[in-house]
Amino acid sequence: MSYLVARMQKMKAGNLVGMGNHNQRLTDNHSNKDIDTERSYLNYDLVNRTDNYKTDIQQFINDNKSSSHAVRKDAVLINEWIITSDNQFFKDKDDKEIKDFFEQAKDYFAEKFGDNNIRYAQVHLDETTPHMHLGIVPFNAEHKLSAKTVFNRQAFQAVQDELPTYLQERGFNLERGEKGSERKNLTVSEYKKAKDELKEMTTTLEQRKSEVLALSNDKTPTIKKESLDLKDETKTIKVPSGETIDIGKLRHEFMKNEERKTGNVIIPKDKLNALIQGYEDLYSSNERLKKYVETDLPKEITKVKGKYSELVKEYNDLVRKSNRNIETIEDLEKENKSLKNEIKGIYRGFTAFFEKSKSVTAEQIKTLVECVVSEVKEFGHLLCIQRVRQKIDERF
Repeated sequence: MSYLVARMQKMKAGNLVGMGNHNQRLTDNHSNKDIDTERSYLNYDLVNRTDNYKTDIQQFINDNKSSSHAVRKDAVLINEWIITSDNQFFKDKDDKEIKDFFEQAKDYFAEKFGDNNIRYAQVHLDETTPHMHLGIVPFNAEHKLSAKTVFNRQAFQAVQDELPTYLQERGFNLERGEKGSERKNLTVSEYKKAKDELKEMTTTLEQRKSEVLALSNDKTPTIKKESLDLKDETKTIKVPSGETIDIGKLRHEFMKNEERKTGNVIIPKDKLNALIQGYEDLYSSNERLKKYVETDLPKEITKVKGKYSELVKEYNDLVRKSNRNIETIEDLEKENKSLKNEIKGIYRGFTAFFEKSKSVTAEQIKTLVECVVSEVKEFGHLLCIQRVRQKIDERF
């Protein structure tokens, strides 16, 4: 069963000109590429109350509002509902049935929100799916403009619940959309993107269909009666000719031969053999296709899943190794920083010692350095000590 689509958007004064140009097709340059301008003459308005959206709707509000205060510039002047369903729902309906569907939907809103408050009910038949733009001025019971109260959350949910039932009672096989769904309405750009993705998926599906047809070797027979040279079987029977002769008191009616169809057909032997061969080839192809679907294809899927699992495992191993390397590098950086500080301390100590002990011989200094080297080696910092030693040798 198809689902009813009933979406609402708020229209302020600044939106009415653009919406009017779109709904009434006042321009040939449309951002919506689904519009077939050659079919726009099929569109119609069920109420015919608005020529200029902005001017006429503002005039209607000023003439009918109970308040003497001017309408706020940011006020919602129109709550526009878009009413439609999927292509399957409209597929077998003629123009009269489609119009009746939108008429009934419009009548529901008229009964609930006031018929005169409906300022346009524009039906579009020049796009992919028939739909109606229904513009309602949100007057409350006191004829005050109040979109927040007229079309609050409760009112919106009531429309979603009641409208499908209203239409079902009038013979339209429609369901309410999923109740409590977290799905949000798509923007135009999101809808276009989703539509492009669907088109790409459909193209892929068609490619798979071609592959399946190729698998069956295109042996699917297309049977045309004329290609089989069929002939109707006939037999000769005797029927009254309508001629009689009187012989005394007897009347004799002559009979005649006539060809009558038996209901059977005659097919040439070579055509019959070709027909049988075609069905045998078709059966063989179907068996191969069945094997592919039931055996080979699952094997391929399992194989791909296995490869994917291996890749995931390898990736996780690399991530773990990378994390360990990062930890090692961080430890080395900390150790290197500590070592640098230690070397600086040793160098400052030697410098101070040299300043105070200028009378010390080079041999004594070398002996002292050897002792320091021996101590530092215990920490595994031979390279750094060698650099210190080199600096000492350069000083002497």
